Amino acid sequence: MRFSVRLALVSAALLSLLACQNAVPDSLDPAHAAAIQDSVSDMAAAIARDLERDGPTAWLSYFLDGPEFFMASDGNLVFPSIDSATSFVRGFAPGIADMELVWEDMRVDPLSPGAAVLGASYREVLTDTAGSELRFRGYFTGLAVHTPMGWRLRDLHWSSPLPETP
Repeated sequence: MRFSVRLALVSAALLSLLACQNAVPDSLDPAHAAAIQDSVSDMAAAIARDLERDGPTAWLSYFLDGPEFFMASDGNLVFPSIDSATSFVRGFAPGIADMELVWEDMRVDPLSPGAAVLGASYREVLTDTAGSELRFRGYFTGLAVHTPMGWRLRDLHWSSPLPETP
């Protein structure tokens, strides 16, 4: 029963997304929508580049520094605030020697002149200071908002496939 309810909810969400797939809000002309898509895509590329160069603390340059920020992972609220995310990243970063994030099949959907949804498959490899690798893959969604400092991620969700059950 639980599986069929989940399937129904996922199906309804997908149908809603498909119905709105290519809709550009009336407040955006096509050129502005394209500029938002390009600049948010550029931000995502910069995140990957900066993580490789600077490690996990690079994330802090791309999180919205305000009370609106939160991050969820696999359906759990892991950072209810920017303070909790900052504290975790600063404690975690010293143990990471190398980091690689690769975005795939990226999609940017402009919502308004200052907001867009970013979605992408991702692959991530973290190498700790002892040389052990942690590998992740899944899907990322986030609300990007334009600030005086450029695009920042306000709300994020990372999901990873569930392990297959026999």
